[in-house]
Amino acid sequence: MTSHPPTSADSVGPVVVTGAAGALGSSVVRRFVAAGTRVLAVDKAAERLEPRVAEAPGRVKAHAADLTNADSVAAMFDAAEAMGGAPPAVVHLVGGFRYSPLAELSDADWRFLMQVNLETSFQVFRQAARRFEKAGAGSLVAVSAPAALLGEAGVGAYAATKAAVLRLVESLAREMAAFGGRANAVLPGTMDTPANRAAMPDADPGEWVTTERVAEVIHWLSSDAAAAVSGAAVRVPGPGL
Repeated sequence: MTSHPPTSADSVGPVVVTGAAGALGSSVVRRFVAAGTRVLAVDKAAERLEPRVAEAPGRVKAHAADLTNADSVAAMFDAAEAMGGAPPAVVHLVGGFRYSPLAELSDADWRFLMQVNLETSFQVFRQAARRFEKAGAGSLVAVSAPAALLGEAGVGAYAATKAAVLRLVESLAREMAAFGGRANAVLPGTMDTPANRAAMPDADPGEWVTTERVAEVIHWLSSDAAAAVSGAAVRVPGPGL
């Protein structure tokens, strides 16, 4: 049994996109909408999602959720199912970054990375596995990072949390295989976003990967075109590799 592709049929639930208000989230929402798919766009603050809803009225619904809270995550899936059924795909984009040598890393930054990168993933993945098993299908795509494969100086804590996300994806893929569920991760290089341009004004953004390119890979992994792909870590490095 393979996972169902995103579809425009109103009898199928929407694709759930967390972190939908961000730069990558906006591109992912637009890509699914362009394919005729309804989207439950999720962010901690619903007002941040108003531009996504305005771009595609009737196709995008905003939902506010605290992804570190189990009840809030369950309510998010309930909201998706109320739109027509279990989501055929869940795209988890929430994450954060802190740069610091371990000897200088603050407790606050460590807790931040654990919460935003790992705790949100655990809560979303666990609930997705439950809903996918009930539906007998489903595709989850999460965002990890190249740092998950090699921890460089200054990013040890970030690398640890992103590696943990990758291990969760790999285990989840094997656990869900029995009932037709899939899980994969994308590992983008530096993305061309307003935040990254502001943080690295001397860098050449032409060497970075666009959020639209990453969204294309995410959309493909969510569809039946990638039905044979599960437990994969797909690097999307961009022109600068």
